[in-house]
Amino acid sequence: MSRRLFRRVGIAAGALLAAAAVVVPGVGGGDSTSQGPTIKPAVRASAETPPAYVALGSSYAAGPDAVPTRLNVCFRSPDNYPNRVARAMRLRLVDVTCSGATTENIVDKPQRFLAHKQIDAVTRNTALVTVTSGGNDIDYIGRLLAMSCNNVASGVDKALGPAARSCHTGHRIAAEPTDADYAKVQRKLIQTVLEIKLRAPRARVVIVDYPPLTVAGEAACDLLPLTPEQVAQTVRIFDRLAGATALAAHETGVDLVQASVAGADHTVCSAEPWLRGFAPPIPYHPTTRGKAGVADLVVASLGGPVA
Repeated sequence: MSRRLFRRVGIAAGALLAAAAVVVPGVGGGDSTSQGPTIKPAVRASAETPPAYVALGSSYAAGPDAVPTRLNVCFRSPDNYPNRVARAMRLRLVDVTCSGATTENIVDKPQRFLAHKQIDAVTRNTALVTVTSGGNDIDYIGRLLAMSCNNVASGVDKALGPAARSCHTGHRIAAEPTDADYAKVQRKLIQTVLEIKLRAPRARVVIVDYPPLTVAGEAACDLLPLTPEQVAQTVRIFDRLAGATALAAHETGVDLVQASVAGADHTVCSAEPWLRGFAPPIPYHPTTRGKAGVADLVVASLGGPVA
């Protein structure tokens, strides 16, 4: 998914996956603020030293809803699910999620506009770590954007108006991932968890997977301009990604929050979508309702205080 492709669909979202001309010092994280979560359970935490929570992952965790700035090249929003969880559980958040990040950017090397890989934010005193990653490893959203833009430009679906204004045919569509690609996602997620445990032996680790854009048997709508064959492929790829994620959680013994299951009733074409369709400001990414929904799932999975 490139800066050019986002620009061509008339949406200022290119830097989600493109490099920005800035290097951010430190790990790119820090305490974040939000408007507050929807759930407020009783939490045992010191007002002076609340437990530390590190959020790792890509754009579905960062929760983009605006254009980037020099100080926010990662498109992190103050109402993303990590912020909501931190407020609900009264945790000190270090949010190093970043739009466009792959799992490799968490554990092996930083994105080229950042100074550090995300895992560097995890320390011995970290009490909670959430991980949402894997989609960019297989170009999940990039493939969808390319197909959508090609379709609206070629007349498959002209109902989108402004979202399709600058689309043209000929965008390269990534090949469907192979078994080896899914296996690599699983390995990298396992590597991520093992590295977290090494750096923060007492931390609780939660893998949070992705909510679905569509599900099997669901027809496309104006906000999901895909052919039936493309819908089927999208569901197939999503299910394989969710499967690889679940295996990684099982093999490492950490908690798994399945937004992939809970979000099945909140697809792009549903009455209460957790994800935007092919429309501004950031296509195919979490809505405010989606951020709140995933945060509630994470809070429920924790079941009580984090210390």
